[in-house]
Amino acid sequence: MTVDLLLRIWSLRYPALRGADARAAARAHILGSLTRLAPHYRVGLLVALRLVPPALLLLTGRRPATAPPSALLGGLRRVERLPLLGRAVRTTETLALYSGLDAATAGSGTADARARRDAPVPRTAGRAVPR
Repeated sequence: MTVDLLLRIWSLRYPALRGADARAAARAHILGSLTRLAPHYRVGLLVALRLVPPALLLLTGRRPATAPPSALLGGLRRVERLPLLGRAVRTTETLALYSGLDAATAGSGTADARARRDAPVPRTAGRAVPR
């Protein structure tokens, strides 16, 4: 799956995503966020994310599954410069970093970290939220 590929590349870039717990939390956050999107946004983001492996192949000349870390990092930097695909990758990266950092903080066992982790996520599904 593309999310796993991206998490593998991001763990090379960000130490906070190197642990198994952080990567699992990041994966769950990304997939959970996708399910909460309005259907037309979800489809658009899923299509964009499915284009990442072919884009990496075209930009690096190597299959993402066998490419060395330097080729993956360089290829992802080039993908991030593409107009719409880059935005989808950067948005997903932000979700992964939020949850990865929360997982690292939750490991400390503080009450604030547990409260943030267990807090319900508001579901607006593209609707305006009344103030």
